[in-house]
Amino acid sequence: MVDDDFVGLLEGARVGDEQAIGRLLNEFESEVRLMVRAQLPRALRGQFDSMDFVQAVWQSVFTGAEMEPDRFANARHFRGFLAGVARNKVKEEYRRRTRTRKYDLAREERLYVRKGDHDELRSVAARDPSPSAQVQADDFLERLIAGRTARDAEVVELRRQGLTVGEVADRLGIHERSVRRVIDDLRGRLESRQ
Repeated sequence: MVDDDFVGLLEGARVGDEQAIGRLLNEFESEVRLMVRAQLPRALRGQFDSMDFVQAVWQSVFTGAEMEPDRFANARHFRGFLAGVARNKVKEEYRRRTRTRKYDLAREERLYVRKGDHDELRSVAARDPSPSAQVQADDFLERLIAGRTARDAEVVELRRQGLTVGEVADRLGIHERSVRRVIDDLRGRLESRQ
């Protein structure tokens, strides 16, 4: 049995009638949200708001060929279709997050940890080297340039600070080839030690 009012509503939404689109959203959006919440795994709940998926469902509905009015006999058939789209959107994102190392949910940790009756910010490792690693690097560099000229040590220190070969040459008033020679000599020394 075909519900003519519902088919007319879908036809209006398909051609861009804003009233029809508004009625369609008002009538089904809360149900789509419940469908998404029912499908959303616990692992994704902290990462997504259910409205993210609701919007993705409506985007698929309005941009795809699914809006053909004669495809759905009544609102019940349309609800079933929306439930399928919602389920597929959630499962697709879950698969993407669990199969890709970039989004590996098992690697994620909460930013705040529970300590007694309150939450504390988890200590996060800095990108900078630890003080002991910095001291070790300084000692290694010192041994590497031992016996070299003061200018060679200055070249190494300026490069370590992030200056380009050209900037080091300009600052020290020497040719770029001289800077490269110092670096290549030290690189050769380093390779021979390893």
